[in-house]
Amino acid sequence: MERRAYEAPLDPALAVSGLLTRLGLFLLVIFAPFFAMFSRHAVAIIVPIATALLILAAALDNRLPTALRRLQGALTSPRTLALLALLVWAAISIWWTPRPASAAGRLPGILGIVLLFAVTISCLKPRVRFSDANLIPIGVAIASVTLILEYLPGSPLQGLGETGTEDAESTRAAMLMTLLAWPAVGAVLARGRSWQALLICLVMILALWLVHDLVIFAAFIAGIVVMTLALWRRRAAALAVAISALVLLVLAPLAGWMMARWGGFLLPAEGDHLVALWRDVTYALPNHLLAGFGYDSSSSLTRGVGGQLLASPHNAALQIWLELGLVGVALAALALWLTLMGMNRDDDRSAPAALAVSASALVMMFAGLAAWQPWWLMALGLTSVSLAFLARLGARRRD
Repeated sequence: MERRAYEAPLDPALAVSGLLTRLGLFLLVIFAPFFAMFSRHAVAIIVPIATALLILAAALDNRLPTALRRLQGALTSPRTLALLALLVWAAISIWWTPRPASAAGRLPGILGIVLLFAVTISCLKPRVRFSDANLIPIGVAIASVTLILEYLPGSPLQGLGETGTEDAESTRAAMLMTLLAWPAVGAVLARGRSWQALLICLVMILALWLVHDLVIFAAFIAGIVVMTLALWRRRAAALAVAISALVLLVLAPLAGWMMARWGGFLLPAEGDHLVALWRDVTYALPNHLLAGFGYDSSSSLTRGVGGQLLASPHNAALQIWLELGLVGVALAALALWLTLMGMNRDDDRSAPAALAVSASALVMMFAGLAAWQPWWLMALGLTSVSLAFLARLGARRRD
């Protein structure tokens, strides 16, 4: 007599949880990079919704207790404690910052962004399908092709976006795509498709070349070098990125002083303003060398003989020196070292991509970005979620 094996009925909560997980990832890696080219405000709406969907999926799947234990372990790790010590020092420095009310209003937002993505990563499933991870390269491909079309002569996409900020939005989108490219490359390499990884890199190079931003282009090239080295010698790549980050952070005032004296001929005419900023910041450091001028003091300090507001040194390392002083630099150096060297012990699939993301982010932060910009922290968090999906994909392959 023939016997048929019947599968157990699928729990509706598990089915909805899987649907919400895919929808959340879809919003993060496909919608967010695409809409970032036209409005950063749209991204600020999409990302919280996507993370909320991922957390809700964990609740439906009864993974919240496990997620809380994982979150507790992550918050008590040495690298997280070093980062929290830096944030605590930033909060303490509000007492002597020139505009304490403004600084006190900005810091909770940064803490909220960090905590939101930490909770989201803790709520992810321990094992991820390849079909879910494939959304990452699909999203990067769509965004990069759209960016190329936007910069073609006579393209109708050029007129889209917020009035007067089209170029700025496209530049921010290019920064986000430079970060997301490496989880995308890692996802296709996990399936043994090297030619797709090469194709993603070539399309990204073309898109970033059309953007005409030397810093972003250099950041992507740095990611290529580190990714290649990490696939060959992961520990050497982690050590190289960690040492480079410490050198860029600790020696930032020396670099600013050298650029102020001899950097004019190394940069195009557009770089004269940046050199002037670094010069003024470097010469102001000795006044508050130990404790800095206070968190968010850049928005109220004046620079140069014209008394212009500094707003941002356009260099994350110099901003930490200026606002948090030598104490903040020491804490930031410790957090960077523990984080980057900790990637050497991460999953085989995600570690090379994470190191490439770090290299690209360091170039952009130390050559044009402020340290505390919320949209930049959101971009880093979005990329961290993508890397977490990639890490869980690797765990699935080892079963």
